Amino acid sequence: MKIIKFILKFILTPILVLLVGILVFFTIKNTLYLGTENPGNIAYLKAHNEVLDRSNLDFKSFDSAFYNNNIFILSENHGYEDVQTIDYALLIHLNKKIGLRYYIAETDSNNANRLNSFLRNATPDVNLLKEFVKNIALGIPQQSSQQLFDKWMRIHAYNTRLKDNAKIEILGLDQNYDDKTTKLSRDSSMLLNLKYYVETKHLGKEKFYGLFGYYHSLQSSVNENNKFPFAAKLKRYAAYPPFQKVQSITTYTLESEMYMPKMEGVPTPPDNKLTMFNIDGPIALVRGVKDLKATSQPNSLTLYHLDAENSPYKKSQNLAGVNVNFIGDKVVPNNSTQVTTDFFQHIILLRGSKSLSPLK
Repeated sequence: MKIIKFILKFILTPILVLLVGILVFFTIKNTLYLGTENPGNIAYLKAHNEVLDRSNLDFKSFDSAFYNNNIFILSENHGYEDVQTIDYALLIHLNKKIGLRYYIAETDSNNANRLNSFLRNATPDVNLLKEFVKNIALGIPQQSSQQLFDKWMRIHAYNTRLKDNAKIEILGLDQNYDDKTTKLSRDSSMLLNLKYYVETKHLGKEKFYGLFGYYHSLQSSVNENNKFPFAAKLKRYAAYPPFQKVQSITTYTLESEMYMPKMEGVPTPPDNKLTMFNIDGPIALVRGVKDLKATSQPNSLTLYHLDAENSPYKKSQNLAGVNVNFIGDKVVPNNSTQVTTDFFQHIILLRGSKSLSPLK
């Protein structure tokens, strides 16, 4: 027995030391990457933010130049409850403010057709909406949720109060989930599909709003391989200048829970909730997050405008891009000449968001 204990101790001690060493290494590495608070950035953020009320979301601080754009994109890292509430509120806000009625969606045309059928019915077809939510899981498992269902029920109720020529309509921009033949990237497909809708539906004078994954919302190239996300392709699309007038609103999270449903081959916790993907680590890291934290309160939603006059975010890459440890791909600026506002112009910081939950 003593010999066995000695052997186990001999084997396990180096492993334990190695694990502790790895933990210390990544803790130091993360701390250095995140950096320290920047007094100049903090002063700017304090002067250019709006605290949002979760129970009655409205947006009072966008300037007139914001509304002069043609495409508005809210981005997310999928799985946070607050994003669904913000998405609803922004769509309704833009509808009331500028008459925007076309919702561009990160879903395929088949699923968009289901949603349009649901919205057109005077009485909500609950089964049709459930079919839509379940089909979302084919492309974005973390978004298929009860809160997604509830959001579209609210949009349906709002839509019924609008005149027929003013009702909200969905444009599905993504590739069809069952199409395995296309060689185009998703982002190229989304650009071409939007162009197709504009041409065939004669939407040249319309404005568009939608919710997309973080990567797709970025307006400049990323990573060493110089990839161009959907919004960056819009900005570069010289054949149709109206597409170039884009505003991207990024959502970042702190102290929040992300929904991670059970997927084959992917380990998930029993309650389907993860807290390790907030932007202060240990996995996802955004340089400059400490300035956001210093200018917001726990359990709050705060909207920041990064593109005002004399903004430090027009001169640096703070808050631009997400570095990733261990799993997944980083999304960071492609070169040193890019600045934060090349990628997005606004941030909504979610502190204490709950996770999405499975459809009941």
